[in-house]
Amino acid sequence: MGDPTTQAQVMEPAGRAAPAKTSATAAATPPSSAAPQQPSTKKTMALVLVAALGMYIMSLTLGTALSLRLAAVDPAAKETSYGMAVSISSLLLLVTIPLTGALSDRTAGRFGRRRPWIIGGLVPALLAAAVIGTVPSTPVIVAAYVVALVSAQAAFNAYAVIPIEALPDNKRARVMGAMGMAGALAMSAGSYLAAWLVDAPLLMMCVPVLLALVCSIPLLVLYKDPAKTRAELPPLDLKGLAKSFLVDPRKHPNFAWAWVSRFLAGIAMTALFAYFIFFLMDGLGMPIAEAGKSAGLLTLISAPVSILFFTASGWISDRIGRRKPFVVAAALLMATALVLGATSTSFEQFVVAWIVFAMGQAMYLTVDLALCAAVLPDARDTGKDMAVFSLALSIPNIIVPAAAPAILALGSGHNYGFLWFAAAALCALGSITVTFIKGVR
Repeated sequence: MGDPTTQAQVMEPAGRAAPAKTSATAAATPPSSAAPQQPSTKKTMALVLVAALGMYIMSLTLGTALSLRLAAVDPAAKETSYGMAVSISSLLLLVTIPLTGALSDRTAGRFGRRRPWIIGGLVPALLAAAVIGTVPSTPVIVAAYVVALVSAQAAFNAYAVIPIEALPDNKRARVMGAMGMAGALAMSAGSYLAAWLVDAPLLMMCVPVLLALVCSIPLLVLYKDPAKTRAELPPLDLKGLAKSFLVDPRKHPNFAWAWVSRFLAGIAMTALFAYFIFFLMDGLGMPIAEAGKSAGLLTLISAPVSILFFTASGWISDRIGRRKPFVVAAALLMATALVLGATSTSFEQFVVAWIVFAMGQAMYLTVDLALCAAVLPDARDTGKDMAVFSLALSIPNIIVPAAAPAILALGSGHNYGFLWFAAAALCALGSITVTFIKGVR
């Protein structure tokens, strides 16, 4: 089940991208001898999509690879170790995502603003992945994963700005849609890749990052990221950046209810995606290699379902002009899927639960974005406020892994049923909070 939308939101650059010149403006501006020669729009689109394939495989595979690595190194405490790695890295990302986005906007030099951050993120991510794959020590693996994920996100953060800066407005939507489909397929490919390399942990951890690096090379070489002088760059105001993420729920109750609903749905998504591989091992008794292959099969089966619901639900919602019924139905589908997954006694039953979740997740992430856009407090702060909404899906990556080990330890241990029942209840509660939003159908 691909989760590209969530990843894209989490890795969205916090700093506003400089608006692209319109064709009229470009025509009126005399060419500068210092201005780099850019490839055509079609070539730039192709470069962006090639890089997207590698970037998404890296971003959507590192967590799966970490699960398999910890299951091999420390099977008895894998849930606790995994939770620690994910919680710490997610907590750091709350700071590093907006910070690296702002620093990227303010980078001056002959190599442009984005390329130094892409390269500077992928190289340490590769080195940290190599440490995970070679050192059989849980504390070292956890520390290296934090470095790998934060570095990888910094690279993705810088890359994600290029389609916005380099492409005209009438080309962006189709590229973003293609990137979303690439993300859905990349998760399946990444799961198969991790399962195929599970007996070679160094390759299992490093190949996803290498793919991101290799797929980014054409973009890094052929796309000439416009260099800026320090005088052209805005000052860095860290205090103002931090304050900009605060929205008063008393003044903007619709915004608050939408955020809470999204947060509760984010708990459901994190609870399933973070622990389904461990459930395959402990709940259904699969060996590590078989669990990895089954994860690839699940994502392959659900990819077309996700693409269909991403596309159809948005089109129908726009067509009839209603948002809340789709968000409510999507949340209830995800809650139902978690209950089905928690009570599964065979892989076939779990496949049904996985597909139902794919339907609900795709519908939720598509229509909920439109609902969020309809309740923004100030049109002048659209980028900042949408970044606040993205935190609703990021914070569960801290809370769920931190709380899960205690929940899973209840009873005889490996209590995935209780974890998913609790997440299902919260997701269903999120479907109720949506109804409190006023002024949006």
